[in-house]
Amino acid sequence: MRHRTPTQTAAGRAVLASVLMTALPLLAHAEPAPPRNLPTFSSAVDVVNLNVSVSDGKDRHVTGLAATDFKIFEDGVPQQLVVFTQERLPISLAILIDSSLSMQPSLPAVKTAAMRLVRALQPDDQAEIIQFNHRFTVLQDFTNDQGLLETAVNGIRAEGATGIYNALYLTLKDPKFRKKDDELRRQAVVVLSDGEDTSSMVSDEQVLSLAKKENVTVFSISLRQPRPLTLDTEAPDRAAFFLTSLARDTGGRSYFPAGLAQIDGVYDKIADELRTQYALGYISSNPIRDGKWRRIAIFTAQGNLMLRHKQGYYAGALRVLRSAVGAAAVGTAKTGASTLPREQPPQD
Repeated sequence: MRHRTPTQTAAGRAVLASVLMTALPLLAHAEPAPPRNLPTFSSAVDVVNLNVSVSDGKDRHVTGLAATDFKIFEDGVPQQLVVFTQERLPISLAILIDSSLSMQPSLPAVKTAAMRLVRALQPDDQAEIIQFNHRFTVLQDFTNDQGLLETAVNGIRAEGATGIYNALYLTLKDPKFRKKDDELRRQAVVVLSDGEDTSSMVSDEQVLSLAKKENVTVFSISLRQPRPLTLDTEAPDRAAFFLTSLARDTGGRSYFPAGLAQIDGVYDKIADELRTQYALGYISSNPIRDGKWRRIAIFTAQGNLMLRHKQGYYAGALRVLRSAVGAAAVGTAKTGASTLPREQPPQD
């Protein structure tokens, strides 16, 4: 695996917020430092952290790019890269599986595929298993014990209606789905469902709005093929539109496998993508925290490559964004999320 390590200087590590901007050119051209020793900044500094997936025309993940291969723009204005790495980082992964009654015939294949994803995790990764129908049930909280995760997957049972909006909202708001300030960790959600929401108390718009505020990559898998758009169609396929928008806005991908036989391959692709993402960070040249949405665009001159990343952020709610390189933005910014009810499975 080809890895790149962050670039920094000793002065950059000690610099105060008042002189940080003058030190950025030094950060950009300094010698490579030992792995996992990312630059640190004053708590007054907001670093916009991004997980970036790069693939070629054959949908193969591209590794080995350098910091100079990337150009970042915020609202059309070029930004200076201050954090860069493709080092393999630990993952916090929430695996959400639709367990509504309609999933009953598909569950054996879905469980087998989920097992493959669990077994692809490394010892320093952690995951949680959640089933959702008209209820939201954490079958296994975050752990790196694959035995416990596999037991939880096997414990999924089908019943009731579909509440995918509730499940995603609770997962993204849960304070347990947060890393410590000194952790280098990627955060992602993988959600699988076979239909439209029929029982949630929150709306799709609320989930999409929340997802834009978090630094969590969402991968969505739908077992129901999108309805073809015809003259007789009264409205777009709401479920397909939601899952596609959610993944696109957070830098993930949406998958619509043609059959259960393809589920294994989808989970394998997700695991591979999480292992090969680049971590980029910049300090916005616009210091005004006006709460407005700022659009991010990233380009590379290296051939015909496809880049996926979150589409932007709200300036007023930036605080210190949590991401794969969160340690590069030192601070104890509070998320404001309250403890949420997490229904536990019944004990046998």
